Amino acid sequence: MKIDVHTHGIHAERGADGKLVPPLYPVWKFAKLTPPEIADTCRKGGVSKVFLLDEAEVAFETFRTFGDFVIPVPRIDPDRETPESIDDLFKRGARGIKFIAPGHSYGDDVYFPLYRAILDNNGFAVFHTGYLIDEFFEPGGLIGRDHYTDLTLMRPAALDRICRAFPDLRILMSHFGNPWWEEAWKILSVHRNIRADFSGGTACRRDMRMWEWIFAPNGKLDKNAVERLCFGTDDTPFLEPDRYLQGDLFAFYEKFSDTLHLSQEQREKIETQNALELLG
Repeated sequence: MKIDVHTHGIHAERGADGKLVPPLYPVWKFAKLTPPEIADTCRKGGVSKVFLLDEAEVAFETFRTFGDFVIPVPRIDPDRETPESIDDLFKRGARGIKFIAPGHSYGDDVYFPLYRAILDNNGFAVFHTGYLIDEFFEPGGLIGRDHYTDLTLMRPAALDRICRAFPDLRILMSHFGNPWWEEAWKILSVHRNIRADFSGGTACRRDMRMWEWIFAPNGKLDKNAVERLCFGTDDTPFLEPDRYLQGDLFAFYEKFSDTLHLSQEQREKIETQNALELLG
């Protein structure tokens, strides 16, 4: 069984100009199957739980509806949150906090009080790293920020400083730093408190030889790095679970494990155990 550490479950309409507009709805409200049927289909397909990385209200409502199939991980605007508001999210049931589209580097001191609040609540931090689709977070976009997205503020290297300051903070590095693949590998390899996923549509399209060169240079497997990976898709299981279970990332992770000749124990770390470690 797998735990998917990176899923979404929001729905939004498009306005007359073609842009996505609020409000945001839980996507399962538009599904043909009932929530119990959706969860049962996913479990039968090999996915026991999912981390839901969305706006707080969507994450919590979906969690209340689906129960322990869903791990709520509210997505925040790091430039507007406070340690007190982080505490409140955990009191409401959050297990982790998702950071994305910051106005400063993730490693900037300005965010350290937020990381301390997550650590004090025994939670974990999820960081979007690398490229970010443009219609969501730009000023005036669906979710909106006061600034335009700067990919360089979300480089994997920014997590290095966080790990030095908070070595006990459990961290998930999403999207493996696209396109800073080797930088992401280095951070993953050297820091014991980081886990990472290949979620999204880019990593699975890269030549498998690239991943072999990164994770097993000259044929020698980097166990530190490969044994800290997590299964994650960046997809939604809540609308059409059968389609979700046939997604490209499912085949990619299998091919990745086969190419690197991973043991059954290492595959289980990727598919389940590392997600459980994030949960503490």
